[in-house]
Formats: sequence, structure tokens, C-alpha cells
Amino acid sequence: MAEPPGQMPAAEGRGRLRASHADREHVIGTLQAAFVQGRLGRDEFDLRVGQALASRTYADLAVLTADLPAGLVAAEPSYRPARARAPFLVRAAAWLMCLGAVLTLADAVTVWVTLPGVRSVAVQDVDFAGGRWHIFMLTVIVPALASTPIVAGVWLWLAWANRRGYAWARFAFLALVGVLTIGWLFVLGASSGDGAPYTSRDLLATTALWLVGLVAMTLIFTQRANPHYQCRAAPRTATIGARSRDES
Repeated sequence: MAEPPGQMPAAEGRGRLRASHADREHVIGTLQAAFVQGRLGRDEFDLRVGQALASRTYADLAVLTADLPAGLVAAEPSYRPARARAPFLVRAAAWLMCLGAVLTLADAVTVWVTLPGVRSVAVQDVDFAGGRWHIFMLTVIVPALASTPIVAGVWLWLAWANRRGYAWARFAFLALVGVLTIGWLFVLGASSGDGAPYTSRDLLATTALWLVGLVAMTLIFTQRANPHYQCRAAPRTATIGARSRDES
């Protein structure tokens, strides 16, 4: 059973006793709090976490926190490691993602409002003669409009996940920006010509959405945003590693 914050069993003459999962997680939580507060550098934090995973006794664990102030985990328990407020760049990216959800809905509204005018022009074009306009509606416009709420939800979900510091959220958002890029290129190509199925307003809305995604992606992949995601991943990795080591 883990000891109260700031008290390691080694100080009570029990340093040779075997440590438990909870004891290792307690020490890792202390190291996490020290890292967030700037008391430990990244390399030293990684080294000590590795040593905590390899520790077998209370004495081994006590050495890892001997030079740290007592009670670092008192306000932030080891089962919920210290997590600093998301840096400004990540918070700005999250707000841009929320804006992306709004723009996604606005983009769909723009397409819906301009659709009658586009149809009246397109049906006069030879490329949309003979019922091809209906095929275009069923294969492109209808699926795009029907998926709008889902896409807007994905924007909001990724905003939440990135602000929480989940490492996978950055790469999921990267994939979303890739899809947005393909969609923007499609609208860009389809909006040229007299009988184009998209208007300049459609292109403007799609471009604004793509730019918002591009800026948000740039912000979450900056060097200053990296520690925010690393801090979130460290305790989970450490806990899984400790359990795997003991089971083996």
C-alpha cells in the first residue's frame, strides 16, 4: 500500500520490503508533478521513471524522490497525475477547432442556399444534361450535407482531446486536415467554368475551413506544444510498463 505523500517506508527502516504497483505509481506521480513544476528536465524525468519501473524495494523508490520536496502529490493524487493547464498554443488550436465545427455547418448552409442557382446554370451545360445533375446530387451533394453534423462533431471531439493532451489526437487531426485538403482541391477544381457545380461562395467557405484546420494543425505540432502531450502520455506508459514487468 502506498505511503502518505512525503513519507517513504525507507525512512522507517522498511526499505528492504518489496514495493507494490501503488508504490511505484505514487513515485511516478511525484516525478510527474516535479516535471510539470519544472523541478526535473525531460531527460532526467524519463530516466527516473524508468528506474521507478525497475525498482523492487521501498529503498529503491526512496532514492528517486530524495531530492524533491515532500507533498508534491498531495494536491494531485497519483491516480490522477498532475496536469498543467494547456499551453496557449494548444488552447488557441482548440478554439480554432471549435470554429472549424461552426464553419463546417456554415459551409453546408452555403452549399444548400446556393444550390438552386447552381442547378439552373448547371442543367444548361452539356456536362450535366440527360440527368447527370441528379447523379451529381446523389453522389456528391447529398452525402456531403448528410455527413455535416458528424464532421462538426469530429471537430469538437478533437478539440477536447487535444486540449486534454492526448498524443493520438494530434495525428487524428492531421488526418482530418488531409481530408479537408482533398475536399478543398475538389471544390477548387469543380468551381471553375460557367457550368460549375460550386460557386465562388462555396469555394470561399471551403477555403476558410481549410485554413482554420491548417493553422490549428500548425499550432499543435509546434515544439512548445510537445510537452503538453508528453506529460499526458508519461503516467499511462509508466503504469502499463510497471504492470507488464511484474506480470513477466
